[in-house]
Amino acid sequence: MLGLVLCNFGQTVYAPFLYCAQDAGTNGNINLTWGNPTNNTCGAFVQYNIFASSNGPGGPYTQVATITNQATTTYTLNSFVTNSHLYWYFYMTSTYNCPGGTVLSSDTINNESPTTPQIISVTVTPNNQAVITFQPSPSEQTTHYILYYYLANGSASAWDTVYGINNTTVTDTTTVSIHNPTQFSQVFTVAAVDSCGDISSYKTSPQNTILAAAANTECQRQVNITWNKYKNWPQGVKQYEIWVSRNGGPFTEDGFTDSSILNYAYTNFNTGDTLQIYVLALSAADTTIVSSSNLIHLRAIIVQPPAYIYLTNVTVSANNHIYMTWTVDTIAQLIYYEILQSVTDSINYLPAVQLPVPSPLQHFQTFGDSDYVFPQNNPYYYEIDAYDSCQNQYISGFAKTICLKGDLYDYYVAQLTWNNFELANATVVRYNLYRDFGNGFQLLETFQPGTNQHFDSLQAFLNEKGTFCYYIEAVYYINLPNPSGYHDTLTSTSNQVCIVHRPVIYVPNAFAPGGGVPENTTFKPTIIYGSPSGYSLLIFNRWGAKIFESNNPSVGWDGTDHGKEVEMGGYAYLINFTADDGTAIERKGMVLLVR
Repeated sequence: MLGLVLCNFGQTVYAPFLYCAQDAGTNGNINLTWGNPTNNTCGAFVQYNIFASSNGPGGPYTQVATITNQATTTYTLNSFVTNSHLYWYFYMTSTYNCPGGTVLSSDTINNESPTTPQIISVTVTPNNQAVITFQPSPSEQTTHYILYYYLANGSASAWDTVYGINNTTVTDTTTVSIHNPTQFSQVFTVAAVDSCGDISSYKTSPQNTILAAAANTECQRQVNITWNKYKNWPQGVKQYEIWVSRNGGPFTEDGFTDSSILNYAYTNFNTGDTLQIYVLALSAADTTIVSSSNLIHLRAIIVQPPAYIYLTNVTVSANNHIYMTWTVDTIAQLIYYEILQSVTDSINYLPAVQLPVPSPLQHFQTFGDSDYVFPQNNPYYYEIDAYDSCQNQYISGFAKTICLKGDLYDYYVAQLTWNNFELANATVVRYNLYRDFGNGFQLLETFQPGTNQHFDSLQAFLNEKGTFCYYIEAVYYINLPNPSGYHDTLTSTSNQVCIVHRPVIYVPNAFAPGGGVPENTTFKPTIIYGSPSGYSLLIFNRWGAKIFESNNPSVGWDGTDHGKEVEMGGYAYLINFTADDGTAIERKGMVLLVR
């Protein structure tokens, strides 16, 4: 039943295969060429029909010729091309004695020479082969394309042919060195060839590969990337992007330049890193259209800078040396450190000493400054400068020592003053004041930041030697920024200052030997503070004769002269000794002896 239905359908009348409409070159004639259909089985052949329009592919069309010889495959239309009708569109049909048959038309073609395809982009693959992508030729009778190297003199050298109107992406797989996109910027163009064998121009907007190059600059610590301009996009280049892979990692965009800049300095790497780099151009008309340069392979060898160098501590030792500690990025390639010192501010430094950098580089390093430093006189500012072989300088930031000063403010009162401790990236938490009066340093008092003075009462220490030593300790929190990230609570001490309280002498004006008060039976001075040296106590009678002498502060006069009691009355005394600080002390006067 199904077969009977199919036999009732109408037959198809196939058209000739019209593939060429070509200007003859004389008298405005146009030659048409076609291939005859071989599958028309519906009735006898009658004729081929040629239709033409000068108004475009949409017509209207007029039948301009009839071919009655079935074997004919060419026909010349005379005087068709005129100044007002340069281009004509044609199609053909077949007529067979086939009542009710479906008549098909051939493709529509015209006599215009094929149009040069517009190149979309020329790019380079990761394995460094050039790829040319272009739009299909608008000429419908295009059968294939010829790919050319466009030469500097305006000529071209063909290197490939690809067939099919839509076969518009071609990879250049040649290995000839002059065509290597890692060594030269290649300029490509393309021509279309139609079924008549006509070839379009190849000179329409040739486009080129981007040749990128990179070079280490050891002392500038960067990789300098350069490339040539990408030419002939319809609206030019919007920007160039720089894509980098470090040590086999994924490619990431490091930065970009505008269309006028053809160089870039890449710095985001360490010495010894393996780099892969390419430059990507983006079309200003459509940023999805891009062109990649050749892929650069490079091992970066530079003088590696430190990511950081920071002072972490300055402190004064008991012998008035100043010690400083700093931290540095151990990946750096440094040659020496320079210690800078100032007694005025954190700006006007003078070089104090130059130190070689140890190998391997230490994360923390300490140096003691002992040459001509007097931290008891004034605070010192320090800065550490590091240098590499290129004489690039890296600065640590500054620190300021604590200078403690002390004076005897009044009897039995010591006055202490100090400056603030200063260190970049550090915050003082508190100040601790320590005192030693002969039994070792003990914490005396704690102060909040902002307090810089203290009065210390010495009343409770009248029986001590009279030397009181002090130092201030700053407790601070340091918090260094990344990539260091170091943080800790540390201390910095001041110089030690010692206050020597001169002896205070109390001399009684009378005494009573044999009296009822034991403390008043002998005459001797009471000396507070200090250990007097060279002590001498002399007693004279009214005629000036010496009747008593003692060189021991604890031995006084008992009112006798060579064992014999003297008469009641006034007697002259003379007291001499040297105080702890070297001052000569002398007291003289009269004492009344009472019986």
